[in-house]
Amino acid sequence: MSQSTINKPSAIYWIASIVLLVWGLGGSSIYIAYFIETPEDFAATAESAANAQAYADYITNIPVWAIAVGVIAAAARLLGAIGLLARRAWALPLYVISLVFFLAAIYRAFVLANVASVMSPSHIATEIIFVALSVFAIWFAHRSKSMGILK
Repeated sequence: MSQSTINKPSAIYWIASIVLLVWGLGGSSIYIAYFIETPEDFAATAESAANAQAYADYITNIPVWAIAVGVIAAAARLLGAIGLLARRAWALPLYVISLVFFLAAIYRAFVLANVASVMSPSHIATEIIFVALSVFAIWFAHRSKSMGILK
């Protein structure tokens, strides 16, 4: 197999990269919402009325540093996706940075702030999916770099 064939990305590469870009955009929109939505807007996403006020209170009390950690994770994730689409090797460290910061945000939310007590099961599942997608993005970027697709 020639070197140019090995370096040429497949359709699956482009599909996965676009999916990771959409995920990055969606994740970024969550953090943009912290600056434009009210706690009551977030409370409306609570699965039950019983949790709505508690979830609104949780959102209101998120410290600025925790929001900053999430913003860094989301920005790194989005830039990682852009790096994949541009076929740049810097996508890999950005995905690693994103996961590290996201795990810090998850630790603060679930361990320090006990958000699971006011989150719906679907919200918790979303967080689990985000971690899984983060691990996939790291694997995918590493594999793509190893194959010579990322330069």
